[in-house]
Amino acid sequence: MSVLRRLARSILPYEVRLPIAVARRAWRDRRAGTAFAVQGRGRSRPAFEHGAYELRFIDYPGQEGLARAKRHNQGLLGQALDGAVVRPGETFSLWQLAGRPAAAAGYAAAAAIKGGRLTTDMGGSTCLLSTVMYNAALLAGMEIVERWAHSVDTYGDSRYFELGRDCSIEYGYRDLRFRNGFTYEVVVSIEVSDELVRVAIGADQPREFAVELAVSEPIREASPVRVAFDPGLRPGEERVIEPGYGGLCTRTVRTLTWPDGTRREDDLGESRHRSTPRVVARAQEGGVHLHLPFVGGRHGRHRAVHR
Repeated sequence: MSVLRRLARSILPYEVRLPIAVARRAWRDRRAGTAFAVQGRGRSRPAFEHGAYELRFIDYPGQEGLARAKRHNQGLLGQALDGAVVRPGETFSLWQLAGRPAAAAGYAAAAAIKGGRLTTDMGGSTCLLSTVMYNAALLAGMEIVERWAHSVDTYGDSRYFELGRDCSIEYGYRDLRFRNGFTYEVVVSIEVSDELVRVAIGADQPREFAVELAVSEPIREASPVRVAFDPGLRPGEERVIEPGYGGLCTRTVRTLTWPDGTRREDDLGESRHRSTPRVVARAQEGGVHLHLPFVGGRHGRHRAVHR
């Protein structure tokens, strides 16, 4: 990201930045002449599933009150994408088909990651569906045009996705896009229930190749620790202000193999989840002075800690 873009993101309010980001994407797409998939609701289901994947809902501790909103948002997004037809040479864009996940469209506030912190946001908790969609596209042999890993690994070993195979989305900024490079059209079918999300990408002819996905062992980075001084604590006491997340990096490779022995290996790139500091308050001198209460600043930056 250029210096000017970073400066704009730090100064301009979100509701000003968002339409600019959407317009920039639209301009790039027009200049590239990208042909997008369309909604084909009502079309009969294809005879063969080329790639199918599902994940179950997990209600994490502390998020029980958001469980209904999570399922509601997944259901709305699934309805918008179910039945999409991707013809040869066309590109599936999640946000092109779904539009903005706003309250006006019926979405609710649910869990989201902002500035490396787990919080709530309108239309949140939709990354489960995008992750399932991404994996179905991988198994169907689609060409991945755009995919983003989550910025931080907030759930650790309890994460709902397989490392190297998640997909984070943010309207206007992070999209899931894949291109149909085959000679036949494919259709997206989505099922959302109270227990799981399932996506299948199919066609009216059988898949002619086998798919293998390989994810490297993760390279791990420990979460750095920052110490703050809190005069309200007694010696030996400690209070966790921010839990912090360890960093991870993996690389994913997909191999397609045809019956005649032809192989195609696709390097899908690295998935990086950056580390964030664990911030603790202690009573001893020598720490970082903390203006309590500790709160997140504008645009997700934590302005309360001064080094």
